[in-house]
Amino acid sequence: MAFLNGPRLLDWANSPPHLQFNRYVLTGYRPISSVQECIKSLFYLHNELGNIYTHGALPIVYSTLLCYPFTRTVALLIYILLSSYAIYCAITARSRVRRLRSFAWQALFRFSFFLLRWIGVGGGSPTSLRHFLTMDALAVLGGVINITRIPERFRPGLFDYWCNSHQIMHVLVVVSIMYLHWGVLDDLLWINTYHCPSD
Repeated sequence: MAFLNGPRLLDWANSPPHLQFNRYVLTGYRPISSVQECIKSLFYLHNELGNIYTHGALPIVYSTLLCYPFTRTVALLIYILLSSYAIYCAITARSRVRRLRSFAWQALFRFSFFLLRWIGVGGGSPTSLRHFLTMDALAVLGGVINITRIPERFRPGLFDYWCNSHQIMHVLVVVSIMYLHWGVLDDLLWINTYHCPSD
């Protein structure tokens, strides 16, 4: 795992001027802040909203537990609390690896709902599961590319402006959001026609 550590990121003073556009990226990541500062940063217009959106998957939980109202409410509350904690951990992470790891419990929680759908216990459109699995695979791939710094690791300086790992990650996140959207659309159409069995 030594390749994950890679070269240290430049600090603010040593970064080229064209990379000094975000006051929160002083060493490649946001510094440890107060809870209030972290919450305020969620409302800044930047690409992190896309990252957060791909890890907020409330429609997946809702559709999977459609016929179990109490369990659904509890699961949604747990997922919201887990997501809030994951966002806080990601914002305050001191390394690329810790930032990606911040979303691990959230992903495992989401995968438990995919498993419920796959074995037939949970609800949801039969076609949406493949969209959601593709969504998560793209998000994980983007995260791995970002923390391993591929391709710039192999050709330093060549990818400073275009096609660097951070840009590739954001492209994969946008495609991931499209798969989330398509899966949610399938689930919404399914909800309109599905009737829960009466007890």
